[in-house]
Amino acid sequence: MKTMVAPSAVVTYSQRHKNVVSSKANTVKGNPNTTKTNLLLLEPQILARYSLFEQAIVQNTLFSFPEDPALAAHKDDLLSCYKGRTKKVKEIFKLIEDTQPTRFLKRCPYCGVTLPKTYDHYLPEAHFPELSVHALNLVPCCGSCNSTKNNFWKNNTHRTFLYFYKDIIPNVQYINVNIVTGAGSIGAQFSIQRPINIQNALWEVLLSHYEKLGLIFTYNELASDEITELFNSCVAHIRCGGANVRLFVENLLATEETLYGINHWRVVLMKSLAINAYFSRIVNANV
Repeated sequence: MKTMVAPSAVVTYSQRHKNVVSSKANTVKGNPNTTKTNLLLLEPQILARYSLFEQAIVQNTLFSFPEDPALAAHKDDLLSCYKGRTKKVKEIFKLIEDTQPTRFLKRCPYCGVTLPKTYDHYLPEAHFPELSVHALNLVPCCGSCNSTKNNFWKNNTHRTFLYFYKDIIPNVQYINVNIVTGAGSIGAQFSIQRPINIQNALWEVLLSHYEKLGLIFTYNELASDEITELFNSCVAHIRCGGANVRLFVENLLATEETLYGINHWRVVLMKSLAINAYFSRIVNANV
């Protein structure tokens, strides 16, 4: 896992909200569009919330960021900004996607497994509808992670999911894998372990993120297929004249590690397989 690149604010986030509202039709079936009228009246309060939200991100105080009951009373109108999926909303999605490194969004930032086809409102839209189209509140993710996270983002003491635009993912190993070998087969068991130099506050959020999404269980379920796929690639490599399984696997994972970090489950698995003598032996035995 790696921290995402925050989308550009060259066009301010507040201006993008204004653009979304402005793009709404002035009339609906010949009648004045009361939703647009209401959103224009609420604009000063919405933009004030934008400013407070952005300050909370900078100051790392999202946990204590309060809901606004007055704006929540206009939830339907506020959420219409997002649900309308107008051209201006799609521009926000494209901004987020284009800001990330090439291929980064081939995998969901939350789980590192599936293609992200939805957007999670980090501060849930049900409680913070005024932030429904704020680019920094929209995190690309897969449907499974979006559904699991839902409106749950904190408990009584800390946030329960990583915020990928701000949280610094430690560049030390905390995801580990044990390679299990025998009788011509090979398997893997993942685990998560706290390094000594990760602060309590960050570790609480990070550990909760993995637990709430059931990621270690998911990685263990996927490990067998991933090993089989890598095994077949290595066999093909040797058959085509390759001579070094370890070097081949290390070359394969180099780009993945740069893109997704040292704690991405596939990177951890591939690194362990690259140095596993038994894996190399059975690859060569099947050439």
